[in-house]
Amino acid sequence: MITAFAFALVMILLTFGQDARWLPLYGIACAVACGLVQNGFLAAFSVGVLIVFNFGAWLALRSYGEPPGPLQGQLRGLLPIVLTLLLELVLALAGASVGLAALLAVALVVGALCLVGTGTPLTQFCGLLMAADGLMVLGCVLSSWGLCLTAVALWAVLALLGRLLLPRLVWRRSEAY
Repeated sequence: MITAFAFALVMILLTFGQDARWLPLYGIACAVACGLVQNGFLAAFSVGVLIVFNFGAWLALRSYGEPPGPLQGQLRGLLPIVLTLLLELVLALAGASVGLAALLAVALVVGALCLVGTGTPLTQFCGLLMAADGLMVLGCVLSSWGLCLTAVALWAVLALLGRLLLPRLVWRRSEAY
């Protein structure tokens, strides 16, 4: 369980400044974490939703690319990663009594929301999708159908917003990857 959470957190750190290439792998990591934390119909529902939604988002977003921009300095690209790790350390110290699984699930949401504060519109949109995945994992950890269904509703709203807004905000990629 801890390995799945650690892998998902590493995936968040790897995606700073990246587009949707990592979404399927992140969805699988979150699905594994859900499957290890919970059992029964809630786990099967969450695992299925995470895998289908992340692969679907990757298929929909792979035609978009980032516009070419100036090269960022080393410090500017490293600062969000360091601040995310610092924020998760403070979260771990403050919430030590809630349990390790819940703490790691909240760290997934917080780390993904740090992606939203940096980067281009496509990177920010992927951060919102990853935060919705973190909410789904948190729903599995807390055995909360309401939180899982809220994450599904958030995915639906983000899919609608992505369909309407992303073509205006990001560039179309001429070659597929």
